[in-house]
Amino acid sequence: MDAKISQSNRLFVSYAHADNKLFDDAVRSFSDDLKGFYAAKTGNDLSVFFDRESIGWGDDWRSQIDGELKNAAIFMPVITMQYFNRPACRDELNAFNQSAKRLGAQYLILPVVISGANSITADNPIPEVATIEALQYRNLEDVFLAGQGTPEWRKALASLTDELISLISRAEIATPEAGPKHPSDVGPIGTPDDDSDFLSSMAELEILSADLTQELDQVLRDLGTWTEAVTENSSRIRPGLTAQEMRVASIAVADQLKAPSEKLHDSGVKLAETVAKADAVMNAVRNQISQLPSQEEKDNLKKMVWGDHQPGDLAEGVNNMAGILNSMASVEVMSAPMRKSLKPARIGISKIQDAMRTVDLWGKEFGS
Repeated sequence: MDAKISQSNRLFVSYAHADNKLFDDAVRSFSDDLKGFYAAKTGNDLSVFFDRESIGWGDDWRSQIDGELKNAAIFMPVITMQYFNRPACRDELNAFNQSAKRLGAQYLILPVVISGANSITADNPIPEVATIEALQYRNLEDVFLAGQGTPEWRKALASLTDELISLISRAEIATPEAGPKHPSDVGPIGTPDDDSDFLSSMAELEILSADLTQELDQVLRDLGTWTEAVTENSSRIRPGLTAQEMRVASIAVADQLKAPSEKLHDSGVKLAETVAKADAVMNAVRNQISQLPSQEEKDNLKKMVWGDHQPGDLAEGVNNMAGILNSMASVEVMSAPMRKSLKPARIGISKIQDAMRTVDLWGKEFGS
């Protein structure tokens, strides 16, 4: 059998399924064509992981992120504004971004925007939108509107493939190094084979744990304040009011809810960001523990990581708040001031839910 000359690299494509349907399966065609252009330009293969559910990133994909980045894999979120409404998409973006930031490898994240580029701004209240803006996305709106097979499509994909090749070459020349772990800069992490690496990660987690305790307390206070404001004011919007009376009441209620909603947004976003940072460290810990030879050693270190942690009552409170928001949807439809006032709360609650979903994963893995 002749030896195979070509080699392979990996590309992870993250997208909202509704977007692929909207563009007549164009996201899949985009991934296939990138693979083809890569082979034509390099003679090598590009293994494209297009759909985590069907192709199998694996249930333990989080634990593999560090290894993938160190081996020059590319993470490509394919963005429309629907992307940010999907918890799975937010989880993938935040997990890859925080691990890449920690390893000094954010250049291996290559976002492409296929619709909604005008909304991708640094001051957008959805934190993941600001993340995509900071990562200097590639705007392919016109390309996707032109469609597969058009000159615009082929030219854009050829150019994007050149960029992929350049990024992969850069990563292969210089293995990503550890960046700052925390604003306090506790020091560099070791290599995966270094005995001190686990202890360095634990030191990071101790700092982040202290931050999380304070931020969790703030979230609980802000949830309580927001709930009180909603309870005290929602009765002002009641059946039987005339259209004019409803308008006046909704403006008054929106004014009362504005500040509590903004506070809940800020504390929820801050909590989720810290959890995402901690999750990147937990990913490293997973790798470090996996290298131990015996299951007993692995179990002992898992207990050390999780300690006596007990889940709090935040999840139930957040679900109650989400229920309240859903019950107010009909009022929001009729009132622009109410929509504007409650939007920050919706984002804040979604970010708290993201954080609690991640913490729940930690508990299942390390607390079992």
